[in-house]
Amino acid sequence: MRYLGLMLLVSCGLSACQSHKAVEKQQVQTGQVVSTLDQIDYEKQDSFVSSKLDQYKVGKFSVGSWVNQESGQYFKLVKPQNPQAAVVYFYRPDSKWNRQEIIATNFFLNGKRIPSLISNHYYWVELAEGDYKFNMSRPLAVVHFQKPKATYFSVKAGQQYFVKYEEEQFRGGPNGDASLLRMGPLMQMPTRQALKEIGMTQLKTPGLNFVGELDSRGELVKGSEKIDSGQYHASDDVHSTVPFKLWNPLTW
Repeated sequence: MRYLGLMLLVSCGLSACQSHKAVEKQQVQTGQVVSTLDQIDYEKQDSFVSSKLDQYKVGKFSVGSWVNQESGQYFKLVKPQNPQAAVVYFYRPDSKWNRQEIIATNFFLNGKRIPSLISNHYYWVELAEGDYKFNMSRPLAVVHFQKPKATYFSVKAGQQYFVKYEEEQFRGGPNGDASLLRMGPLMQMPTRQALKEIGMTQLKTPGLNFVGELDSRGELVKGSEKIDSGQYHASDDVHSTVPFKLWNPLTW
């Protein structure tokens, strides 16, 4: 009987402990903002097999501006779907060199392919606070054989970042701050400098949302990955302060 009482006491103690931990875990996880991208496996990333699989593969590709004459809305700052998300703007200014590109460089974020940048193009991604891996390579049609360039970066909740892709080295790099991300033609730009360059670029691919939340059961809740910015009409970019009247030369 004494042993039975002791067992019941220990059992109750364990149950209480487990219940307390479960409540504590629930409190920590409920509403927690997390990334919907695959997590970085650093040990796997450094392996020989993984590096070769990154280099040699068959996948999709994007045509450059020489073929793709897509247009879109001019740049504007966005409000993220989740206020705790970081916003990273990717952009590529217009130039004769950029307009003559046939196959655009492929971009990958934590192994997931995201849109390539063509001439005069921007889009944004919304990310949860944390660490990410970005790599890029230029395929030959659907065949990838070029060793990808790769870098790691971190983002903070509620912050915004600007990343420019520029193959012409003489065109403006970041002014002054050597701590900014730099990987070949991809470079993080100071906000003030970026806003001067990105203003005339166009949204030619939708923004992307890689932010989810954990519910009370610890399950991931995520919304639509592509962010709909509405249908683009070229006439929306024409602003006339005085309505045009054919019979009134002052409005011409």
